[in-house]
Amino acid sequence: MARSSGRATRTSPAPFTGLDGAATGRAAAAVQVLEWPRWLSTNYLPRIIDSLRDDGVTVHTPYVLATGSARLRAGDWVHLHWPTESLTHRVRWVYTARAMAFHRRLRLLKARGVRIAWTAHNLVPHDDPHPDLGRQYRAELLSLVDHVFIHFPSARATLASEFGYTGPCTVTHHPHYVDRHPVPPARASARADLGLPADGFVALSFGKIRPYKGTDDIIRAFLQMAGRDDRLLIAGSPEGDVCEILQLAHLDDRIVLHDRRIPDEDVPTYFAAADTAVVSHHAFFTSGSAMLALSMGCPLVGPAIHHLADLAGGARVFPTGPGVDGLAAGLSVAREHARGVDRQSLRNWAAAHGTWREAGTRTAAVFRGPP
Repeated sequence: MARSSGRATRTSPAPFTGLDGAATGRAAAAVQVLEWPRWLSTNYLPRIIDSLRDDGVTVHTPYVLATGSARLRAGDWVHLHWPTESLTHRVRWVYTARAMAFHRRLRLLKARGVRIAWTAHNLVPHDDPHPDLGRQYRAELLSLVDHVFIHFPSARATLASEFGYTGPCTVTHHPHYVDRHPVPPARASARADLGLPADGFVALSFGKIRPYKGTDDIIRAFLQMAGRDDRLLIAGSPEGDVCEILQLAHLDDRIVLHDRRIPDEDVPTYFAAADTAVVSHHAFFTSGSAMLALSMGCPLVGPAIHHLADLAGGARVFPTGPGVDGLAAGLSVAREHARGVDRQSLRNWAAAHGTWREAGTRTAAVFRGPP
């Protein structure tokens, strides 16, 4: 198999006429969209599907792309979310075979007049066992797509610089989660429920514990700056090879580990108890976890790049420098200022930043556009 140059080249992209140029009439109403992969356990996919259906789009969510796409006609769409991520495998030849078959399927669909869109959640797959393949196949994907949905404006320039993609893009701000969970409780009540000290600084690392997230760096940075009454709360189910991270978390009693899935109804309690949520890694592109934190009224500590740069301002993000020392410095700044943050204003900002209805409307407008 010829290796990709890492630059995406495109021919004859489907035009996007914007929200005011959506096609009308029977043909537009009949457009079908296949959402793939069918990862309905994510916070994002079920809600964007509901929003598209609310906008009148016919949406299919098959388990198998090959069989599910058989119903599609010229002018219909395959809307991809984490395609390369669904193909990764520790055995290199299996990974390659999966990707070759997937891209062959996309080419066959395009030959039938089916259009391809991708929402750029991740620049490249996380925890990829073969990062060179992941990057290669992302470039190949971008050479095939007719449209890319991005969650922040500067993502357009990143796709161009990293993969040479300069085709059509539409910004759909990552929607908020304000109405997905109960209103966060009072800080004192939340800390009592979680057995945390009433006083002291509490930093929260929330979500699945995965190697790429740099939870070990969060632990080391926290221990550099933490006082006796400070706590680092790590909450989420382990995934992948994180044994060393879990062992590190048990070395100091100021680190509180809840290594399990947190029920939806308990999510607000964790964020209410925390002075800040922490993002330590640089591998993210869009951060749904960041939007969740702001939706719960909790400011962030993390590198001001990609999506976090777009979310910054108004005491929403305390930026960090490189490495563990930079992260520790960011946590120290958060400790100094987090108590003065107006948490309700963060929730209000998140609610205004982007809604599921707006995301669905903008996405549907692209799908209804002319072939």
